[in-house]
Amino acid sequence: MDTLIAGAEGSPTVLYGIIVPLLLVVLLALIFIPSIIAAPGKVRSIGEAIHCYFMQAFGVLLMTVGSLPTVYSVLAGVSYSSGTYFGLLLVFAGGGGIFLWQDLRATSLDAASRAVPSAIFLAAFRIIGQVTLTLAGLSFLLSVTIGTTDMAGWWVMPILMGIYGGLIAWCTRAATATWGSTASVGSMLKTPSARTVKAQPPVRMVRSGSKKRR
Repeated sequence: MDTLIAGAEGSPTVLYGIIVPLLLVVLLALIFIPSIIAAPGKVRSIGEAIHCYFMQAFGVLLMTVGSLPTVYSVLAGVSYSSGTYFGLLLVFAGGGGIFLWQDLRATSLDAASRAVPSAIFLAAFRIIGQVTLTLAGLSFLLSVTIGTTDMAGWWVMPILMGIYGGLIAWCTRAATATWGSTASVGSMLKTPSARTVKAQPPVRMVRSGSKKRR
């Protein structure tokens, strides 16, 4: 054990090779538990849904890496080489293809299996979008207040990140509203017996002697 700890401290590769898989297993377990409660008996479909949304997040990351430098170069007047633009385009196209493919796979699964992973995916990106929008607005206001507006292109990065964060927050808000109109997380976490119970019609009590005999 001491040799393993010493090797992990001396080599970041060994450290990441141990910590990252363990964190991934813990994260998957934390998503699996409420998902299995929401849809018992559909473990394979739940795993497919989690895989789809993780890959969609990876596709969004690739699209971000491919699009933000390109837009920044246009707004700031910074020119890249043609090879750089082509590489960014390939990264963006690859991320978009992964996102659309996994989104198509996710929609083919049943709603109960993808309810919890979908809610976590949308909530996480909505938080990221709102935090990015808030930090971009604060950065813009602080630049105006402190007086660093004399620097060339000082407004490009705050405006760009604000648009990016607002776009993510708006897209996830619309998707959350659409998803929430069909089912909520609270209703999906109920037991199957509680979900299938229907309201019984009210029973009328007839009192004896209420009708007059003719």
